[in-house]
Amino acid sequence: MSRRRVLAALLLLAAAPELRAEPGRTAATTLQMTMSARALGMGEAFCAVMGGLDSLNYNPAGITVIPRPELSTSYASGIAGDGYGALGYAHPLSAATLAGELLYYSAGDVNLSYSDGTQRKVTAQRDMLGMVSVGVPLGWGLSAGGTGKFFRLELAEEARTTGYAADLGALWQTPLKGLDVGASVRNMGPDVKFEQDGDPLPLALRLGAAYSFDLARRGFFKEGGYGISRLLVAADGVKVRDEDGWKPTAGLEIGMGLGEQTFGALRFGYMFSLDTGYLTFGVGLRQGRWVFDYALAAMRGDVSNTHHFTLGVKF
Repeated sequence: MSRRRVLAALLLLAAAPELRAEPGRTAATTLQMTMSARALGMGEAFCAVMGGLDSLNYNPAGITVIPRPELSTSYASGIAGDGYGALGYAHPLSAATLAGELLYYSAGDVNLSYSDGTQRKVTAQRDMLGMVSVGVPLGWGLSAGGTGKFFRLELAEEARTTGYAADLGALWQTPLKGLDVGASVRNMGPDVKFEQDGDPLPLALRLGAAYSFDLARRGFFKEGGYGISRLLVAADGVKVRDEDGWKPTAGLEIGMGLGEQTFGALRFGYMFSLDTGYLTFGVGLRQGRWVFDYALAAMRGDVSNTHHFTLGVKF
């Protein structure tokens, strides 16, 4: 089997990794991966959520309001034996918030058969991604953010390439208390080339709105009592390059608390953006400075479910 045929076959495999990429003609689909279990639990409706590190893959302006440094690590198991891990850190300064994240992705092993009758087991796809972000408050409830991405892609342990991309985003905390709106454009950059021909990055435009209702402070249960402390409802619309039309996503987060102290959350979401479609479920736990989030993407049809885990600490 020629090198060109090997690459063609592996590019088809790489077009549908764990991130559940839709059919299209874009490359470097690792740039679309979900790194936050909290965001996935809400169906990835996260463009208008001030989520700190959880916002990096949806709207870099969402890192702006964190009160203290955050460190988190994530792991996900995919639908075809693939998986990835991520490590991120965010640090607020007087005039801006800085953040960075590293991601490693492996698509699992495949057997290659060559024309001379030999076979070899190789890693189908192995990618590295680094991101550096900055979020800046502009006043009047408006924040802006940007992310620079640097990636290295490898197919079949034979073909390798590097590249870069950028994200831009804005988020507005409107005068209507609890209502935020956001917009972002992700994965701007040059084509990805393994040999002669290039394929475009998965450029995506995302618009979103989120409404947070603080039940504890509005007297929905007595001080010191246990119950639902907060509701967060969010919805996004996503337009991906070479995809037909806008695809909606929706999510709900139910904060559980004791008085005004939230210590856990239940999350639900639905992704309308795929031919398969899927429900998402999640749970979050908070103990002091530590935060643990888990999310399950329940795929329709014969596709396996995916599991996401995030562990974080706020200093």
